[in-house]
Amino acid sequence: MRSNMFRWLLTASLAGGTLLSVGTVSAQPGVRDHRRGHQPPPPPPGPAPVVSAEPREAPPPPRAERAGRRAGYVWVAGQWDWNNGKWEWQNGRWEKERAGKRWRERRWERKGDIWVKVDGDWMDDSPNVAPPAPREEKWQRRKGWVWVAGEWQWRNGQWDWQPGRWEKARKGKRWRSNRWENKGGAWVMVGGGWDDAPMYPTAAPPALQQESVRPRRGFVWVKGRWDWQDGDWQWTPGRWERERANYTWNDGRWEQQNGNWMWVDGSWAAAAPIPQYPTAAPPALQVENPGSKAGFIWVRGRWDWKAGKWDWTPGHWERQRANQVWIDGSWQQRNGQWSWVEGSWGAGATPPPSVTPPPSTTPPPGPTQAPPAPQAENFAPRAGFVWVRGHWGWSANKYEWIAGHWERARAKATWQDGRWEQRTQGNVSYWVWIEGSWR
Repeated sequence: MRSNMFRWLLTASLAGGTLLSVGTVSAQPGVRDHRRGHQPPPPPPGPAPVVSAEPREAPPPPRAERAGRRAGYVWVAGQWDWNNGKWEWQNGRWEKERAGKRWRERRWERKGDIWVKVDGDWMDDSPNVAPPAPREEKWQRRKGWVWVAGEWQWRNGQWDWQPGRWEKARKGKRWRSNRWENKGGAWVMVGGGWDDAPMYPTAAPPALQQESVRPRRGFVWVKGRWDWQDGDWQWTPGRWERERANYTWNDGRWEQQNGNWMWVDGSWAAAAPIPQYPTAAPPALQVENPGSKAGFIWVRGRWDWKAGKWDWTPGHWERQRANQVWIDGSWQQRNGQWSWVEGSWGAGATPPPSVTPPPSTTPPPGPTQAPPAPQAENFAPRAGFVWVRGHWGWSANKYEWIAGHWERARAKATWQDGRWEQRTQGNVSYWVWIEGSWR
């Protein structure tokens, strides 16, 4: 019994000593652990580096940026930002424009020994100076459209020109342009828009536009006119109307009635009785230079009385008749009116006897010496025109050079230059200038 108890106590004592020695060894520092695969723990981290939240040095100079222009947008310039203890460049960008606002750029300000960023933002903005004078714009009326004139707009702290544009016309409406008004030292834009147009104009129409037309046989030219359309004057070009027998055309006109201007349409009216005979002498004969034509004589042109007015009838050639001469017609006044006496052929005079006439004491009607050779003229062709050559003229008993000139070409007609011809009067020869003409 005692021996068993002793063995138990000895075993317990030995086991306790072993555990105590093991615990004591594990707690000692610097003792290497020889157990396989075990690593010592890492040392604790040192203090983190101190990074300044605000820069103490000025930002670098801004970088150059080419932004250009973009309608409806404002360019926000690039800027240096302070990130993680160093300067970093942030590129610029476009911001949508805001009415009545101006963009204030970001900036860095020095406060004490640090630099502080002031962010950009939108500020209320209105001009305190009058807008510049409007720019000149050239435009022509366009049927069915209204021209909205260009204007100055205040954008991002400065005046910016907005060019004019076309707006589709609206029936019974008139466009009212924007305008700037000074209110309390600030300039404020009063917006335009479409207003009801007055039915009748309250001011006289503009002066008629110039219209160049040539007479057209059998037609009457109806002049162009100003029409009142949607509160504005619109030009309507003239036109041709076929003539009506025994009627005359009376042009339309604008008349002021009760403070308004009213249009009175043109109309045809019965013509006054046309006098059968003229009561005044005919105009001077027109100049004709037909030249000469062997075996023919030239019957001069004449003024005819037609439809109550003078009308020119050009001359013509008649074949010569033996032993007869042509007697030109003429207008003669009889009983207070003018009548035309037709030309006719008359018996020719008896030829004079074949004797030598005495020397003439009457000076010849032209120079007795031939004209000089024509002078050289340098000219380039000109579309739609004919060059009339220069020639020598006889003035004050001497030849003088008359320079050539351009004449507008005529349809189905050819220009024949003038010329000097030699003629004889008695025993004296002289020179006569024959004018050029259209044929």
